[in-house]
Order: sequence, then structure tokens, then C-alpha cells
Amino acid sequence: MEEIKRQWQFAADSMPQLICLVDRDGRIIRANRTLERWGLGGVEALGGVTLHDALHQGCSEPECYLRHMWQRSALALADDGRAECNAWDPLLERHFNIQVRKPVQVEAAGSRGFFAAVTIDDVSDSKARQDEAIRTAQILSQRIEREERRLEESEKIQSRLLSIMSRTPSLIAMADPDGALIYLNPAGRTLMGLTLEDTLDGLTLMAFQAPGARERLSAEILPVAESDGQWSGESVLFSRDEREIKCFVTLIACRDANGVPEGYCLQGRDMTEWVRIEEALQLTRREVWRLSSQHLTIQESERRRIAADLHDGLGQTLSLMKLSLEDVARSARNGFAEKVTASLERLAPTVKSALTELRRISMNLRPATLDDLGILATLAWYFREVDATCPNVTLERDIGVKESDVAEPLKIAIFRIVQEATSNALKHAGAGRIKVSFINEGDALELLIEDTGRGFDMTAVAQSREFDRGLGLQSMRERAELSGASFRIESAPGKGTSICVRWPTPESLERKKTALTPPTIQSVRQSTSPDGRMPDRWSARAATIKKFGR
Repeated sequence: MEEIKRQWQFAADSMPQLICLVDRDGRIIRANRTLERWGLGGVEALGGVTLHDALHQGCSEPECYLRHMWQRSALALADDGRAECNAWDPLLERHFNIQVRKPVQVEAAGSRGFFAAVTIDDVSDSKARQDEAIRTAQILSQRIEREERRLEESEKIQSRLLSIMSRTPSLIAMADPDGALIYLNPAGRTLMGLTLEDTLDGLTLMAFQAPGARERLSAEILPVAESDGQWSGESVLFSRDEREIKCFVTLIACRDANGVPEGYCLQGRDMTEWVRIEEALQLTRREVWRLSSQHLTIQESERRRIAADLHDGLGQTLSLMKLSLEDVARSARNGFAEKVTASLERLAPTVKSALTELRRISMNLRPATLDDLGILATLAWYFREVDATCPNVTLERDIGVKESDVAEPLKIAIFRIVQEATSNALKHAGAGRIKVSFINEGDALELLIEDTGRGFDMTAVAQSREFDRGLGLQSMRERAELSGASFRIESAPGKGTSICVRWPTPESLERKKTALTPPTIQSVRQSTSPDGRMPDRWSARAATIKKFGR
């Protein structure tokens, strides 16, 4: 029995836990040598010492957990025969697992006075490992949550990006590293003559280029895009219905994190309208240059005409008046009063002729009656002049407006158009009858000038590039449009000419302005075909999508 006791004692002393036998008051009856390994004194001096005093030597804290543990343990032992406590010991700076158990046989030999066995296990290391594992699990959980949020946000960005590409009016295409198309947005399909149901099988970046631009794609565009990351410039695309479309193109070479090519993205903007506008602008510039040259020609012609009128008319009359005045002066010096009187009487008709010529020139430059009497009186004067000058031409007039119907800025334009139209009919058309109608239709003033002359081929005149062609017609059109009128001319060889000019009245313009309503903005819903979405095989190239989404 002694040998057995020694063996059991040796086994108990070898345990890493502190094992104590205590009585009903919690005093230690016997303990193994773990207490010594913890540096808390020898086991021989523990007889009759409480567990608190053995572990917390010198502790005076009334609320120490070891003081209250035995009371709770004694109550627990009375119920089910065991109690357990896990606690951090702030004094020893260790984490303990304390277990209290009743003996299996209370009346066993050698168990007299023995009430319970207390096992105290130092679990500081395992607790630290457990806490570390918990912290690691928390960190991993947080990382997983962040990655899930990033994945969700990435999916939202990709969805939003796909929605933007589906609705953008520009062509957007994606191709694999070999140039085969794997995505084409609806605008690109419309531009290239594809429907939403057409597949992209067999379509490549090279096939999208016009035949004359394909060599440039392989020789310049692709190498620059691969070396610099992108290429931008003008190119010509080739649609399925064999139309060549001039576009401004941006080609982006996409690579993964390791620099391996993943594909291409092509963005193109249709420049057809730009080209049309540029051509119209160039045509307008040429027309402005032509009109400027015409203006200079007309200006010089008008100056020559005025100079000729002054020289041949007023100049000759004034020279004659000068000679007559010199003759009167000589006669007065020589005392020939009768000759002076006769010379002055002969001079009066010459002065009157000079005044008439001056009035004619002035009226041609700008009729004074236009400012003094108005447009109706000026037109009546002009019609009388035409009747007197061309008695063989029948001039009909139908004037159905009042002076108050015509705005002041329009009067000179109306007079010049009538003057130019009738002059053309007399000089160039050889008209035998001219009709001028000027009426108020309520919403517009209409000026209609018709003649029975020889007419002309309007197409041939329009295509002519001579500076002297149609100067009168162009002048009338410019005067009409600059004064806010619409201008229409109809003519054919042998059919005469009709010129119609209409000026809207201020009242009609106000009514149109009031009737205008803001334009209705309609939302356009684009249907998405199965092939309109991003193909599954593109998901393997997620890095390329991130280039566009982030």
C-alpha cells in the first residue's frame, strides 16, 4: 500500500495542474508539487491553509474571486457533485480553469476529512491561442465582408457601365486579343447595319474597317495602341450594307495586371453630320467670298455709273452754264444790257435741266419721296417713270396696302426689289407686260412681280459660277432675307418670270410666338437582346472590365 501511495503521489506531483484535497471549510488537506513549480511555496506548509491564502498570499481584497468561489462551489457540490470556474487571475496574471468535484467514495480508506478535490489548470497559453484564433477569425470575417462589399460594388459598377454603354449614342465594341468582336452596343449595331438579333460571329476589327483603311489598321493603329495603350484619330468604318462611314475612332489595348494583352475596346463617333456641316461651311465660305467679290464689282459699277451721270449730265450742263455766265460777264462789262438779258434768259432752261438731272441722280441713289411721302408715293413715281421711259410696255399695278401697313425698315427693301425686278424684265427678258401686286393678306405683306418675258433656266443659273451671273436675282434675295422675308422665284425659258416676296406682319409673329409650346422630351427605351448583354466568356477577362469601370 505504501508503494502504491508513493506511485500515486509521484503521478499527482507530475501533473501540470494544481491538485488539492480540501475539507468542508475549504482548507487544503493535501496538494501536489505544482504549487512549488508556480513559485508559491512548499506543499508541506499548506496544511489547514485555505485555497485563497495559498494562491493569493497577502491578498486583502474582500471581493477577491477566490474568496467567493468556495461558497459558490459548496452550494454547487450539494446539488450535482461538481463545480467549475474560468477566471483571469489579476494577481498571478494567469488564466485559470478551476474544477471542484466530490470524491467517488467518501468513506474510502484514507479519505477521512476529505470533502472535495480541486483541480486548477493554468490555461493562459491555450486561452491566448484561443483569443488569437478569435481575433484571426474576426479579421478574416471583416476581410470577407469587405471583399463581399467590393464584389457587390464591382457588380453594380459593371451593371451601370453596361447600361451606359447600351445607351450611349457612340459606337462601343469589345474584341478579344485576336480582334474577334465579343460585344457591340445598340448604337454601334445601328451604325454598322446590324439588328439586335444578329450575332457577332465572324465579325472582327479588321472587317469593321473600310477596304482602304485596313492596311492602316494593321500597320499603324494596332501597333500604336499596343505600345502607347490607345490610338485616336479619323478612320473609315465599313457597315454590313457596304456603306463607308467616316468616324473619329479611339482604340484602347487592354492588358491584365501582368501586362498580358486581354483584348481591345473600340469607341467611334459618326462624323457624317460633321462632314456635311464642314462641307456646308466651306460652301458658305466660298459663297461669302463670291458675294464679297460681287459686292465690290457692283460697288465699282455703281460708282462708274454715278461718275458717268455726273460727267455726261451735270458736268456738260455746268460747263455750258459756265460759258454762258462768262459771256454774260463780258456783255455786262461792255455795256450790252440787251445781250445780258438775252443770255440770262437762255441760261434759265439750262439751270432747270441741271436741277432735273440732279434730281434724277438723287432719286436713283435714294428717292427723297421715300422719306418724305412714303413707299406708296415712291412706287407711284417710279411707275410713272417706267411708263414715260417705256411706252411700249404695259405696266399693271395692284396696290392693296396702306402706308401704315409697311414698317419703316422695309420700305427701301421693297422699293429696290421692285426696281430691280422691273429693270431685269425690261433689260433682259424683253417683257411686253409687267404686273406688280403689293397686298396685305392679314398675316403677311406679299409683293408679287410677274412678267411675260423670255424667262431663263433656273438650274443653269444656279450652277453657274460666273461672278456676273444673277447679280440682280442675288441682290433681291439678299435684301428680302435680310429684311425678314421669304423669297421665291419661278421661271422657265419662254414662260416668263414670277418673283414672290412675303414679309410676316408683327401681329402674326406674335401669334406664332404665343402658340409655341416647350418641346416634349420623350424617354427612349431600348430593348436589349440576348446578344446585347456582356457575353459570359468576357467575365474571364474581368481586369479589362475594371479598366472601364474603375
